[in-house]
Amino acid sequence: WILPPSKGPVWQGWQPRRRHTPVPPPKGVPARVGAVAGLHLVEVTADNDELFRVWNELMLSEHRLADCRLVGRQLRYLIGSDHGWLGGLGFGSCALRLRERDDWIGWDQPTRKQFQERVLNLTRFLIRPCVSCQHLASRVLSLGMKRVATDFAARYGFAPWLVETFVDPSSFSGTSFRAANWVHVGATAGRGRNAPNHPVTSRKDTYLYPLRPDWRAAMGVAEPGHDLGTQDVRLALCTEDWIEDEFGGADFGHRATERRLVEIARRKAQAPAAPYTQSCDGNRSELQAVYRFMDNDREQITPASILAPHRERTLERMNAEKRVLVVQDATDLDFSDRLQCNGLGVIGTNQTGAVSPGLRMHSALALNEQGLPLGVLDVDFYPPKTGGKKPQNRPIEEKESYRWLRVFEQLVEVGPRLGSTEVVCIGDRESDIFELFDLRRRRAGNVHLLVRANYNRLLQDEPLKLFDPMAAQPVGAHVEIERPRQRATKGKPSRPGRVALPTRTAQVEIKWQKVTLTPPRTCPLKNPQALEMYAVDVKEPDPPQGAKAVHWLLLSSLPIESQKQALRCLRSYHLRWRTEEWYRLLKSGCAIEAHQHQTADRLARAITIDTVVGWRVMLLTLLGREAPDLPCELIFSTHECKLLETLQPRVAPETMDDGKTKDLTLGSAYIIIGRLGGALYRNPRELPGHQTVMRGLLRFHDMALAWNLDKGG
Repeated sequence: WILPPSKGPVWQGWQPRRRHTPVPPPKGVPARVGAVAGLHLVEVTADNDELFRVWNELMLSEHRLADCRLVGRQLRYLIGSDHGWLGGLGFGSCALRLRERDDWIGWDQPTRKQFQERVLNLTRFLIRPCVSCQHLASRVLSLGMKRVATDFAARYGFAPWLVETFVDPSSFSGTSFRAANWVHVGATAGRGRNAPNHPVTSRKDTYLYPLRPDWRAAMGVAEPGHDLGTQDVRLALCTEDWIEDEFGGADFGHRATERRLVEIARRKAQAPAAPYTQSCDGNRSELQAVYRFMDNDREQITPASILAPHRERTLERMNAEKRVLVVQDATDLDFSDRLQCNGLGVIGTNQTGAVSPGLRMHSALALNEQGLPLGVLDVDFYPPKTGGKKPQNRPIEEKESYRWLRVFEQLVEVGPRLGSTEVVCIGDRESDIFELFDLRRRRAGNVHLLVRANYNRLLQDEPLKLFDPMAAQPVGAHVEIERPRQRATKGKPSRPGRVALPTRTAQVEIKWQKVTLTPPRTCPLKNPQALEMYAVDVKEPDPPQGAKAVHWLLLSSLPIESQKQALRCLRSYHLRWRTEEWYRLLKSGCAIEAHQHQTADRLARAITIDTVVGWRVMLLTLLGREAPDLPCELIFSTHECKLLETLQPRVAPETMDDGKTKDLTLGSAYIIIGRLGGALYRNPRELPGHQTVMRGLLRFHDMALAWNLDKGG
């Protein structure tokens, strides 16, 4: 064969059109966007070769991705001004499948295929590195959203309804998108457009912006909140298979793994403090299945995905309440005996310098105003950071305290789904963060803050600080509050010990006042503003000998202008101790610090399951106190009720009415189970605690199994 002569070089792949020289930097750009002269967007079209080359050159040389290719239907803009080119934007086709986006929109697969072309992707957004101009990014985003629908319709014949984009949280905080009213809907799984064959990339935050107000109606999907049912918390346990309700909706992309989660939770609920060998009844294959689940390398199996179905049920229970208290708190988990465990941090050191490895768990527990736990909204496990002193002016996203803001943002995002339910986010002194107060000011809605003050902050237009004017206020009310028993502690060189005291009633004085807080000098926010809050001072003037006096200064975004509002604020904060009870129940009752897994990720998966089990035990205990007249059949099965009737005259005869057992109530069952756990019924006010009820439930489940087998069940 004789080949013809070559006609030229072989095509080496796609080559973008570029300038031969770099794009000149802008000159004299002011520090604030309001002073930028001639700020506008210039649409880049294929027939304008010079603008096309400028856009490509900017993206290839100054954008962090160094790529100018767009996918599908496309729009490009240059950010122009009298000072020169400031950056550019690029739009392309949206992601094919994205769980967080699809769940937020509420469409199913046929609807997604039908309307997916109505969603654009802001795939490139560049403010040139040489430009430092405050609020420029959010202003450019606003300009782009005003004209992208019109320009897209002129080019392709139809208008988009939504715009999506992705922000890498390791490099950017997304503040500009929030300031431009974009909605944060979650995070990606870390895979590319052609998943699952595409290699894993970093997880990115997902933001959406509606271009049309009635886009949901145009797509035929329900408005937020319409898909969220309501559930009375008293009936949350009234199901024969509550495990299926609280864990059955998990989505790991593998059905066998999802079914395994339900089975593990069911076995764990039968014996919360028992090791897996006991909960699996010594079955080797079942035990191996448990460890395969905990060791699974699927990225979808995270504490958030394990908790997701329970979180939805919790939102339904919140939707049935007028006001919900979401208590944030953190606790340290000690794994000092796990010497080979990877991923742990240092939670403390002793006087000899020996470190205690462990994890820190930050959680959000939802309560109603009566103190009944509605469910667990969020759990986050992380190793405490160690090392040298870090600069105080670093962004809040780089601090551990950012978790308080992250939970508040989640509450703001689900706020529209909750309809008229008012949410109060409660935190102790660790949550006294000005950035959190500023976030509440910027994202005002039906979510409020109630925080115990830790810092004596400066007040606007006043020479005194926060604590001083509150001390000078006249007393507005006197009230009694219950204080838990004080445990005895040994003294240390750095801290004196304390004596043990029983549960007591404290007489406190209440004062309240509206205050205006000024930003701290070290606040890393750009252009921080003073903000108004309401302060409530709660002080015990005459504490008993050996007892620590109650003194709380509470800051709230809720209006407090009367005694009734101040007392309601005090009652809400007093319920913050529910999380302390829950943590004690998890550590002592569920033995979460006794897990023997060898990595922090596996420990987090196991403990997440325990948090829901502990929530149910706590709810059962409190329902026995708060709603003792509920029928026993609502909680327990038929054969369990018959067993309780048999046990009642032998275990708790004081709960019977003239020797009759026909009207067995939840309160009576609660006393019976508490007695099985070792509770001493010395007087009606000393009711069984959470750990006692958990021990009693373990014995009762064993009895019920034997009873059912004996009756041929």
